[in-house]
Amino acid sequence: MAANWREVDETDLAATISQREIDAFRKDGPLDGSDPVARLLKSTVAAVRGFVLQNGKVRPGPSGTIPCGLVIPAMDYAAAKVLARIRVPPGDDRRAALERAETLFEKIAAGDITPESYTEDGMVDEDKRPATSPMADDGVRPTLGGGLW
Repeated sequence: MAANWREVDETDLAATISQREIDAFRKDGPLDGSDPVARLLKSTVAAVRGFVLQNGKVRPGPSGTIPCGLVIPAMDYAAAKVLARIRVPPGDDRRAALERAETLFEKIAAGDITPESYTEDGMVDEDKRPATSPMADDGVRPTLGGGLW
């Protein structure tokens, strides 16, 4: 079983925004020949790790990785950066996704939500849960068959 923290790549970003938008971002990149997409993903991972480490209750994964449960919100955050750079106005869905991601990261940093700690075998610690699966007010985890969803 794979670890529950991982690196992100362009494929993750392409699951959030179109390849055309990614290519436009790359074309508008720096003249020094560096890949702006790789730089964006690296800075996004650093930002997410910063929020997670500020939480103080999470065993971090290897450098350059984030919890698997935070990949989608991280890509929502990165997508907003791409769209701003290429001057594409975000739709309501993308603005809402960015807002949810930023709120999630703020709650993680404040300790209100604790993402999964790193484990080499990918198993989540008993007292940890994916950050994208919050507990209900009564402390009961929601299920796909009902509850909060």
